[in-house]
Amino acid sequence: MISIDAKINEFKKYYDSKLEFHNSAVEFFTGLIISLPKVESISGRVKNYDECISKFKRKYLPILEPENRNYKIHDYLTDLIGIRVICFYLEDVTVIRKKLKKYFHEIDITDKTGQLEKYDDKFGYRSLHLCLSLKKGSNKISEFKRFKNVRFELQIRTIIQNAWSMLDHKIKYKKSIPQSLRRRINRLSALFEVADDEFLRIKEEIIFEEKRIAERLRKGDVIAKDKSLDVFRFLFIALKYFPEYNFIEYKVDGFVMEILELNKNFTESDLNKALHNHLHTALLIADNEKKSLNPYTKIRYCLYLYDQKVFSKILSGYQHNTIKEIRE
Repeated sequence: MISIDAKINEFKKYYDSKLEFHNSAVEFFTGLIISLPKVESISGRVKNYDECISKFKRKYLPILEPENRNYKIHDYLTDLIGIRVICFYLEDVTVIRKKLKKYFHEIDITDKTGQLEKYDDKFGYRSLHLCLSLKKGSNKISEFKRFKNVRFELQIRTIIQNAWSMLDHKIKYKKSIPQSLRRRINRLSALFEVADDEFLRIKEEIIFEEKRIAERLRKGDVIAKDKSLDVFRFLFIALKYFPEYNFIEYKVDGFVMEILELNKNFTESDLNKALHNHLHTALLIADNEKKSLNPYTKIRYCLYLYDQKVFSKILSGYQHNTIKEIRE
């Protein structure tokens, strides 16, 4: 049988001769995958030569040598090309996997989540690993023909799973550490899993609140008199007066915080009264200035006119002078 050294030399020639081809494949595959829904970021690489040899010796050589079997090292390295996809939520992993079937055939699957759940003493991170290849005849683009026989490993992780993976690799001596340290690592791993679950639940509750706003507007719901202002109550009132405006989430959040810093007890009802009683003045200011004012600026004028002492700082010096000119 050919010696392991000869097999390594054979693989070195293969690796070097195919490196440019494999780098091109990485570029093509990542270009396809980044266009799929729910993919937030993607990275890919050709596995380092030394890593390839190290993995083969550790994982496959002990099995092959006793069997005296002829082999090629590259046939056993399904992750010679590795691509990693990052998404936001746990449910996105399933969506991405489904969408991948448009271009790729699943050769194998490794669900690291399932593996970890079988053992209470095993450390690691949850993620989905797929061995993929292009579907035959899936497209007439020349690159599909060029890379049709290339296998690669795709990892799909949430942002939180990826963070735990990066930290996990920094923890040394995990397999034989004292029980007290093992328990602490397990607790830390559990916190990351809880964070992933909570991240998804928060997203679902935000979607529910946004739907509730739309439903309240549709029904012409009554104004809550004693409910403190938050982003959802702000949007309910603001959209009553500015139904066509696209209120961006982070801007709404910052504006609501600015209001509450000036009056922590400000309510949904207070905002409605401010707009109902003073929006006409804000419109007069816009006419006097001969320019369009965005809803945030109009609301600022309304808040000031509603309570000039509390909301004095919500206007600039120029805006204070503008109100004086209107009154004169």
